[in-house]
Amino acid sequence: MKKGYHSAKFSLLLCLTLFITNCTLFVKPPAKPRLEKLTVRETRSHEWQDDLNFKGLEEAVAQSIKYYNKLPSDREFYYGEVKYSPREMAASMELFLMTLKNYHGKERAQQLRSRFLFFESRNSEGEGFFTGYYEPLLEGRLAPEDNFTSPLYQKPDDLIEVNLGQFSDKWKNEQIVGRLKGKSLIPYDSRDEIVYKDSLRDRARPLAYVKEIELFFLQIQGSGLIRLPDSRIMRVNYAGRNGHPYRAIGAVLKDKIPPERMSLQALKQYLYAHPDEVKSILSYNQSYTFFRETDVGPLGNIEVPLTPDRSIAMDRKIVPGGGLAYIETELPVFENGQITGWKPAGRFTVVQDTGGAIRDHGRVDIFFGNGEKAELSAGHMKQKGRVFIIVAHKDFL
Repeated sequence: MKKGYHSAKFSLLLCLTLFITNCTLFVKPPAKPRLEKLTVRETRSHEWQDDLNFKGLEEAVAQSIKYYNKLPSDREFYYGEVKYSPREMAASMELFLMTLKNYHGKERAQQLRSRFLFFESRNSEGEGFFTGYYEPLLEGRLAPEDNFTSPLYQKPDDLIEVNLGQFSDKWKNEQIVGRLKGKSLIPYDSRDEIVYKDSLRDRARPLAYVKEIELFFLQIQGSGLIRLPDSRIMRVNYAGRNGHPYRAIGAVLKDKIPPERMSLQALKQYLYAHPDEVKSILSYNQSYTFFRETDVGPLGNIEVPLTPDRSIAMDRKIVPGGGLAYIETELPVFENGQITGWKPAGRFTVVQDTGGAIRDHGRVDIFFGNGEKAELSAGHMKQKGRVFIIVAHKDFL
């Protein structure tokens, strides 16, 4: 009787195991972020219309052409399996400008489809996700004073950036940041060490002093304007990072700020209203950004001035810098200085920047410029959409 019981029990367990295993086999795994080439039919389903005038687009494209013309000839840019040289990238952008100027409406769309390859950059959900950034204006001082006590540090001389791709192709586009301790390379100082332990006091030079919360958000934007007491404006731009991973502080406040209200403005308001929580909240992100003073800008990671509404940031490891893109998403509608709704938008853009939070395919950060409208747009932007990467067919170069 025992033997029969155990046999029945074993059979039941075996059936359950096989059932669960088979169920697992039929569960569709989550898609991986990817770049997919569009078929001819898919390109025909888009009119590739642009909701802005072309002046800003022409300026942005011209900046990318300058960038490509300065690069060594052995630099490589990949679109899927297709490799392009800097000369070919510049020629692709010039062909795009010529197509814009010489054709209009449906004929322009037809020429773009025949002359260019289109790829869609998709995240794990099969779409794109859009945020925004801008160039903030901060009050600052050249020496510590009152609430202006947080130094805006230049990149320290002891900070070492290591390109791991020089050691192995499997680490191509990977980088680590650290400093030497004896003969060993160790991780660079964390944000807490820099801010709360003053670890860079004798190792880095401040450009200016600003308020702590304002500095934190300036570091997220990557560039900004500092207004000094004599009305002089200092323009500062990204110079490097401490190498610690970026983590968005919104995750800490998800129980305090509802998802529909989450924005840069809401985060700032909460921090200023709860000064006793500032340290614990900001410490969630141990990434720290260093700056340099520039005469022009703001500059993207490819060292060209960014164009409002036309320059975008994407992951530099997987999307060719300086290249052409087309975005479809929603942008804010304004009334009396307030966002009252969202409207569909489709336009050509240029990939001229990157960012600590901009990772993998389908992730786009739109540069909105400076001023109140730009700040509101960037602060509230968290929309879904689609992003297409575009390059000329080799036959047309």
